[in-house]
Amino acid sequence: RGAEMGEARPPLHKVVILATRPNTLTLSLCPVVVGAVLEAKQARSVEIAPALCFWLFACLIQIGTNLHNDYADFVKGADTKDRLGQARATQKGWLTARQTAGGSAAALVAATALGCGLARRAGCGRFMTFVT
Repeated sequence: RGAEMGEARPPLHKVVILATRPNTLTLSLCPVVVGAVLEAKQARSVEIAPALCFWLFACLIQIGTNLHNDYADFVKGADTKDRLGQARATQKGWLTARQTAGGSAAALVAATALGCGLARRAGCGRFMTFVT
């Protein structure tokens, strides 16, 4: 479906970056900042490494969600050539539906692994509540 759009496919690394919708990743920072500020207020300090890990955790969830949305919209036929907004990699034919779904699953599995590690880390329980 996407191949007939006539648009040249960018290099794979650019396609992957575009598919993750990097402009939405700043939204994943907001709950991390709120959690870090509240933790700093309670504990009088914040460890930077766990805060960065929480941001990566939140980014992976956002990426997985963005890719799944791209996949689901393509499969349902919601993304057409008349669609307004940012390019969708699957609709454009730059990625197959299987590649997009696989990327989504990989990001969410990585988020789960990182989240489990963070949940086991002493002192991260309160912080995790604000991120999720």
